[in-house]
This record gives sequence, C-alpha cells and structure tokens, in this order.
Amino acid sequence: MTTILPNENREIDSDTLKELASIARLITYARESAKGMNAEFPVWCLDLALGAVLQEMYAARDPQSLMGEMDDDVCAMAQRH
Repeated sequence: MTTILPNENREIDSDTLKELASIARLITYARESAKGMNAEFPVWCLDLALGAVLQEMYAARDPQSLMGEMDDDVCAMAQRH
C-alpha cells in the first residue's frame, strides 16, 4: 500500500529543486542498472526512493514546470508515480 503524505505547499528554492532533480536522475540510473541485472529487490527499493524524491519535488512545484530540468527517463518515471 502506498501512503501519500500531505502537501504542505512550501517553497523550495531553485538550487534545492535542481539538486532533487539530480538525485532523481542518479536514482533512475541506478534503478535501470539494477533492472538490467534482474535484481528485483533493489529495483523495488529504488522505485520507492524515486517516488519519495518526486513527491518532494511535487510538493514545492507544479510537475509540468519540472519537465525542463529532468531528462526523459526521469520524466517517464514521474508519469508512472
């Protein structure tokens, strides 16, 4: 079961948002590497981690405004979460 945390509508500065986007890219890379090795549990954990980072980003901004800062893989993952 997935629990959605309440949106606090807090402002996150641009640098923090860029750092979160970088973390999302790193997690996506690690997830794809684990997926290529058929490591199911790490893939599951990284899915959760990516979801948490995306939730943090969405709490501060409209998801559509983030698309310019994230690469295609992260955008595809964002669509699934």
